[in-house]
Amino acid sequence: MSAAETQEQLFFALQTFTEVNRIITSSHNSDETLARTATMIAKRIKVDACSIYIFDADQSILILKATHGLDPSTIEKVRMLPSEGLVGLVLERSAPVQESKMQEHPRFKAFPQTKEDSFSSFLGVPLIEHRKSFGVLVVHTIEPRTFSPEEVQLLSSIATQISSLVSKALLLKQLDTATQEPVTQPKSEGSSLHMTGQPVAYGVALGKAVLLKQSDIEVPEKTSSRTVDLEMSDFQAAMDHTISDTLKLIEKVTDRVGTEEASIFHAHLMFLEDQHFQDKIKLQIESGNTAAWSIYHTVHEYLGAFEEIKDPYLSEKGADLKDVGYRLLHYLGHEVLSVTKKTGILIVRQLLPGDIARLDTTRIKGIILSSGGIVSHAAILARSLRIPVVCLEDHELDQIKDGSPIAINGDTGFAATYPNKEVLAEFKQLLLKQHTYYEHLEEFRDIPCKTSDGVRINLLANVALGGDAIQLISYGAEGVGLFRTEIYFLSLDRYPDIDEQSKVYRDLLESIPEDKPVVFRTLDVGADKAAPYMGFQDEDNPFLGYRAVRRQLKEKKVLKEQLCALLQATGTRPNVRLLFPMITNVIEIKKARALFEECRKEMEASGKTFAKIEVGMMFEVPSAFLICEKFMPEIDFCSIGSNDLTQYVLAVDRNNPQISELYDPLHPAVLQLIHKLVKTAAEHNKPVELCGEMASDPDGCVILVGLGIDSLSMNAPLIPVVKKRLSGISLADAQSLAKKALDASSPVEVRNIIRECFPDSHSKEQHKT
Repeated sequence: MSAAETQEQLFFALQTFTEVNRIITSSHNSDETLARTATMIAKRIKVDACSIYIFDADQSILILKATHGLDPSTIEKVRMLPSEGLVGLVLERSAPVQESKMQEHPRFKAFPQTKEDSFSSFLGVPLIEHRKSFGVLVVHTIEPRTFSPEEVQLLSSIATQISSLVSKALLLKQLDTATQEPVTQPKSEGSSLHMTGQPVAYGVALGKAVLLKQSDIEVPEKTSSRTVDLEMSDFQAAMDHTISDTLKLIEKVTDRVGTEEASIFHAHLMFLEDQHFQDKIKLQIESGNTAAWSIYHTVHEYLGAFEEIKDPYLSEKGADLKDVGYRLLHYLGHEVLSVTKKTGILIVRQLLPGDIARLDTTRIKGIILSSGGIVSHAAILARSLRIPVVCLEDHELDQIKDGSPIAINGDTGFAATYPNKEVLAEFKQLLLKQHTYYEHLEEFRDIPCKTSDGVRINLLANVALGGDAIQLISYGAEGVGLFRTEIYFLSLDRYPDIDEQSKVYRDLLESIPEDKPVVFRTLDVGADKAAPYMGFQDEDNPFLGYRAVRRQLKEKKVLKEQLCALLQATGTRPNVRLLFPMITNVIEIKKARALFEECRKEMEASGKTFAKIEVGMMFEVPSAFLICEKFMPEIDFCSIGSNDLTQYVLAVDRNNPQISELYDPLHPAVLQLIHKLVKTAAEHNKPVELCGEMASDPDGCVILVGLGIDSLSMNAPLIPVVKKRLSGISLADAQSLAKKALDASSPVEVRNIIRECFPDSHSKEQHKT
């Protein structure tokens, strides 16, 4: 297709979008909007019929909502499951489907009442918003016709353009119904109950309470009446199934939100593949116990040991192990979390990461948990999936009845049962505002990140596994700011050799354009996160222990093989950087860099050539910031690890619920250290990037840019959020806010300073665990 034709199609799509916008603003309701939209599209692209189907999550069916060309009396009457018909196939695939003779397709399902038998061709494209299909746009022609790739792309473009507008019209209808519907309260309920708890994941939601029973499974029968071989066979089948299920979960979460979030489930694989864990279960089976009881007993034995140690990091591991154990038992026929097909606000005591990953987000609009009922891994997933979450006290949960109307605000922790007209009106506005906010985020995916006065900021993605380039680029990432190589190691049951590592690194590099940077961090593991084969001993405080470079420089074989693998994978590709973690003194970075140069020289001696690989270090330990000028001659760039830095500076374990509210990267002490490093690096002409939750915090990114950092790395799905925030402030204003923040006395004061500039800030709640 020529440039002129492409331009003509873009203009055509823009005209269509403008016309749909005009239809919506002049229509009286969503039904009229859909009907007029279908007619307009049929006429504009010259087809014989155009229909719009919307997916009803409450009933799990597709419903014909509007048509031009089919029998209009069948609107609302034609209904099908997503597994039925060509329309269902489009929804299932979230991709276009076309057939020149639709009756010949194996998925074709006839609906004679529509009088569609007079049509031959079918082209359906999904209506998608926020990466979820919520409907299907279908066109037919009477004569058999194969639509060209350009025509398919054109209809897809039209569908993309109208999706947000159609979705908004449907939302308005739902909100009008919600706010006009009288809220009848049983006499026993009394007046509306307003509660304020802990905000966990931002966003607002309205719906009916969906109570789920959970979570401590009943003790399985202990003594087996079957042979040991049969019980062992059941155990092995449960292991194989759960490993397979975990791999599918990783793939699903990677597709929905990203590899960083999916890496959570590699901890589950570690438990499943841990030989000691398996041996303890097998020992119980060999003693004549059932496979189910043996799993239950072993898991609870571990959990008891974790609880006795009172280590919050082990509590997180305990939640992972509990998730794994319950999924093993589920395979053996023991139900854990009640399955629901209802739509609304989920009310449940506790949710584990696997529970969150399996939620049907077309049904579950929000979650209310018992205080302390959400572990940080699950909170991360909820935020990435844009599910509002609030934690309330146990006695407050007990007052929520199944099916009762409820409103929750994940920004403030507010929840109300039987909300009155004032609350409903307020939530209607909040939901519209939220919808508009997400709608605007889509506009920022494919444009460079700039402040309002045009200053470019580089937004990079954190990556946990290779093969994620399509996803990170689709969010508008300008490269990889942090490749966490340890996730690959943790997914294995032995150390990978040089060739195996090299392939993983090369696959990532080949999937990223050469003009985009890729930063590899060397293996960063300790007793808190290590695979069994790594041989770590238990430590009282693994975050301050024998880990990362400290171990690698004493046990050089693993580090040397990784450096050789990185060199082998890189070859002559430009824009590759190497990052060493947990550096506390100059001697460590000198030794690490010397080892890298040794590897390079050895490989060059064999005739290989390499592009220049810049070497940097993670600034995440306070001592490194305090003497940062001493490091400058030894490195090519600086990378700040804000998560660990905040923990170390504030002496706060962010996974400890008793003190987690003290964890805030916008504490002036943290900002002072970052400011010192940025200033020193600038004097030595060394670039600085920052990785961590602070980079994607809508408040934090503004302060960081004001401090002089122009490269931020974060989980890919949050890149549009940061682009939008930074587009609303000039560099000069960001610098002014940063100066005030440095003079502040608390993180609360810092955030209040930012709110004066951004009154609608989501603030810390977006990242709170």
